[in-house]
Formats: sequence, structure tokens, C-alpha cells
Amino acid sequence: MFSFSNIKELKLPDGSFVNYELIKKYRRTVSLKITPKGLIVNAPILMTNYKINQLLKKKSKWIQKKLLLTFSNEDPFKIHNDVTFKIFDKEMLILLREGKNNISIEGNQCSINFQNLTDSLNLKKFFQIWIRKYALNFFVRRVEELSRENNLKVRATSISNARNRWGTCNSRKEIRLNWRLIQAPPFVIDYVICHELSHLKFMNHSSDFWQQVQLLFPNYKEAELYLKENGFKLYRID
Repeated sequence: MFSFSNIKELKLPDGSFVNYELIKKYRRTVSLKITPKGLIVNAPILMTNYKINQLLKKKSKWIQKKLLLTFSNEDPFKIHNDVTFKIFDKEMLILLREGKNNISIEGNQCSINFQNLTDSLNLKKFFQIWIRKYALNFFVRRVEELSRENNLKVRATSISNARNRWGTCNSRKEIRLNWRLIQAPPFVIDYVICHELSHLKFMNHSSDFWQQVQLLFPNYKEAELYLKENGFKLYRID
């Protein structure tokens, strides 16, 4: 059977992009398949790319959810000795010890003291509470620094557990940042903050808004590329 394929790009609800393989062949319907390698789209050979793209846009929330589940199931994050995670894009090595609950970082090592190391469920909950607090403390400090540098005022900064956004800014000048960003390089975190700070002036994504983003963060396209290529990986820590 005659068919041909090529690689296309789809924008997801969180603003990131994902590559997918488009296979056109003699068939009547469109099928979507999520594999560990990514999204595969089978479509009728005579269907236009525009129609295919419109269909994928309607299914984008489902696609994002399935991709997240696939990545999570493929590489689940479990806490044990010598496993690593990232902070500011740097690998941190976990060292477990039994003792009074406490987590500390020194160099590239994360020492976790926990009363019952056999209780893996509560151990992971303890770790996630800690890393979210760590993220919040950093985000609050960095938002204050960047807003002060650019003569902007933010009322409050908090973290979110969003599955489809890296950050938000509302009309009350409150910024929320996805806690998983703490794993990203510092310049990516700064970009997301500057993106949300730009919403203090423009509550949309108009050309004026993007000019403001560029003013605050000239290399924003590099940060967007990182999120496009690596955004899903930040959810593996869940």
C-alpha cells in the first residue's frame, strides 16, 4: 500500500510544541497513536494538512494528557539512593538516611533524612512538599528582583500544579508559576517570569505584548525552544 510520512509540529495548550509523525495513506479516517517515541498521526492521503492540523488542535488537550501519561509511565520517578533529579538543570544525587525528617543540599548532593525509609509513599510526599517549598522561595525572590529591575509591581507570587501552563498572571497582579520549572535552567525560569511580568501591561498575546517580552528578555526564543523540546520531561518528577 502506498504511503508517505514526514515530521510535523503541533502547539499544545501549555504553549509548548511537540513533533509528530504524519503518515498519509489510502484510508478513510484519521487515527492518533501515542507511543513511547511520541505522537503518530495516520491520515487519508488526500486530506489537506490544514484539515489535519485543525483536527489535532481540537484534540490537543487529549494529546497532551496522553503524552504526559506515556512519559510518566515510561520513566517513573522513585526516591532511592543514587537516583538523580534536577534543580536549575543540574543533576542532584539523592542520598537517603534514616533519621529525623529533613532535606538539605550540598553541592550536587541532596541528603534526605526520613524516619521510615520503607514507607515509599510518604517519603515521596515529603520530598515533593520540600521541592515545592524550595521552588516557591526561589520564585518569590526572583520575581521580586526582576520586577524591581523593570519598575513593575507584583502583588503576590505563588506556585501552581498546572498540567497545561508554566505560569499565569491575573488582573490583580498576582503571578503563579509551575513548581516543576525549578528543574529548568535559570534562564528558562527568568523567561517565564518575564513573560508573566509582561502581562502586567498587556493581558493578551498581541504584538505589543511580545515586544514587551523581548524588551524584558531579548533571548526569549531560546527559552521557548527549551520548553518546546524539554517541557514534558519536567513532569517526570511527579
